[in-house]
Amino acid sequence: MSGWNGAVKSVANPGGSPGGTLAMVASADVDSLDPARTYYVWSWLLQRTMHRTLMAFGTDPATPTVVPDLATGPGEVSDSGLTWTYRIRDGVRFETGEVIRAQDVAHAVERIFAQDVLPGGPTYLLDLLDHGDYRGPYGGQRCRAVECPDDHTLRFRLKRPFADFDFLMAQPNTAPVAAHHDTREDYEKAPVCSGPYRIGGYRAGHSLHLVRNPMWDRATDPLRSALPDDMTVTFGVDVDELDRRLMAGEFHIDVEGRGIQHSARDVILADPALRARSDNPATGFLQYITVQTCVPPFDNVHARRAVFYAADKAALLEARGGDGVGGSLATSLIPPTLPSHTGHDRYPSGTDLTGDLKAARAELEAAGLPDGFETRIATQPGKFELVARTLADAVARVGIRVHVEVLDTASYYRSGLGHPDTVRALGLGLGVSDWGADYPTEYGFLAPLVDGRQIKPGGGNFNFAELDDPVVRRLVDEAQALDDPEARQRLWQRVEETVMERAVILPIAHDRTLHYRHPDVTDVYVHPAFGLYDIQAMGLTR
Repeated sequence: MSGWNGAVKSVANPGGSPGGTLAMVASADVDSLDPARTYYVWSWLLQRTMHRTLMAFGTDPATPTVVPDLATGPGEVSDSGLTWTYRIRDGVRFETGEVIRAQDVAHAVERIFAQDVLPGGPTYLLDLLDHGDYRGPYGGQRCRAVECPDDHTLRFRLKRPFADFDFLMAQPNTAPVAAHHDTREDYEKAPVCSGPYRIGGYRAGHSLHLVRNPMWDRATDPLRSALPDDMTVTFGVDVDELDRRLMAGEFHIDVEGRGIQHSARDVILADPALRARSDNPATGFLQYITVQTCVPPFDNVHARRAVFYAADKAALLEARGGDGVGGSLATSLIPPTLPSHTGHDRYPSGTDLTGDLKAARAELEAAGLPDGFETRIATQPGKFELVARTLADAVARVGIRVHVEVLDTASYYRSGLGHPDTVRALGLGLGVSDWGADYPTEYGFLAPLVDGRQIKPGGGNFNFAELDDPVVRRLVDEAQALDDPEARQRLWQRVEETVMERAVILPIAHDRTLHYRHPDVTDVYVHPAFGLYDIQAMGLTR
């Protein structure tokens, strides 16, 4: 199928042949090339071309399933759900020619625990594995919760049952790392690859060149197509200039997937030829404003609620791209792509959605701040900045004076909004962000944002509000222990209700993004787990 939305839940322009260079573009650099430290969704898709993982997301364009990758099958569960065992495929090699062993995956997992050295990536396993107080492999210790009885067997021991464990094994930080190649924080400069591509050249902030890995064996890889001879990414292109050059045919796709900006969007939608090469998927992402409880006066719930009531939701939605192509108004957290979605509106903003200023002023009175207050909002350039300024204009109507702090895109989450020390030092009471599930379940979506056990003091934190609520923690654990899907959904709805009462995440939009693909791109589809084009599947007409 081709044409408008031809790559949504189906494959557009199938039948590509090997060869050619896939040319991609992004407005910013990757957050990291180290599979333990990356968290940008588009970086994960690049990682998917460079590294094998224990499990991986499949290639069905309609269903976000996980399938074996380095493993020969899904995890074998025993010991009342507390032990998960995987078998490693024969014959898979690093780009060096060395055979990948279970110990290499174990070392990769152990690296996650060295948060003082390698912050930035997902840290679910720090909470889930029965590891004692393990702090990583760099003191010579092994993790007691990760065992390798032999070169082909890997066993994990959990603190509590966790039905989504196979999903965690599909994250980049399970990509194998041989201990003798591990250069700690410098590993991101030259990671050793196991996928069909390896790094041919990388200039931070400028470009990435991926070339074929001669040690990759298609016979051992049930997932990757690896059609192009090589791939390039050009970093640091201004977002408006990026759209112009993309539509001019200079690049095949925007790998970052920010979506076509306002002016170019209107051009595409008005031109039948350009529109036929475009896709507008619901991504499962939430666009939102975070309110930091550690930055006064937002340690007071009434000050936080004042922002919620004063927000002009109609203007915020328009700033993010408008209703329809840009997304739909979000009044709750869990997206419509998950079964627990309710759409409940805890903070109604009037029939015109421009805000309830009377309610906002009442909350300021309750906070002891009738004349308002000053704060700062963190943002990135582009759509994020427009959202920040729109919110600042809205809350100024009740005396809340917001100064906009534009931070670097590439380090926004690692050392900016995602670093608690930076948040405090700059007084960032608010921040503009978006979020999509690390994997498509309620836990994968909400837990990193609201579970206090996932606060990362060393950077790469996504619980920006630093919400550490015992009620939330209890409900999360109860939900994950249930086998009944409907009962689990009800508990996740209670998690959402509790978080909204605390007023730490102001939802703006459930995202839809307009993507444009070059007419020469083949075998292209929007991956249902990532909401972006699955790079590893793509080819070119020859």
